[in-house]
Amino acid sequence: SVFGPNSTQDDVFEDTKRLIQSAVDGYNVCIFAYGQTGSGKTFTIQGSPDNPGVTPRAVDELFRILNSMPSHYSWEVKCYMVELYLDNLVDLFCPKENLGNPPPLSIKKDPKGMVVIPEAFQYTIKTPKELMDKFYEGNQNRHTSSTKM
Repeated sequence: SVFGPNSTQDDVFEDTKRLIQSAVDGYNVCIFAYGQTGSGKTFTIQGSPDNPGVTPRAVDELFRILNSMPSHYSWEVKCYMVELYLDNLVDLFCPKENLGNPPPLSIKKDPKGMVVIPEAFQYTIKTPKELMDKFYEGNQNRHTSSTKM
């Protein structure tokens, strides 16, 4: 979807909310923001404490769905976080002692057909807060710079 300057965080999330159920159902899902510098990509994804963006809303929705499942289902949430930087995959959870010589990352499909990056550092997550803490930790390790316009 394309959203204009008058779109709200609620508008954006309502349009993407169904993708969270698709992820729970076993489908690969990707939500990203694209646009020129200063167009609001980071705000759309992260939001603010009083006006959360797509990511915090998606995390809450994920755990709402999982916690409402019948008790005979079991589930586990794991996360890793990578970025594509200068044509290289970078593990945003790579421990500081490995930063000088990080393991090379590869994109594979597991036996179920899910896309995985087996060498990436991975965490098992129990709560929405824990997942958001990891999201913010990974964000601190991203390569960022301003674009000259």
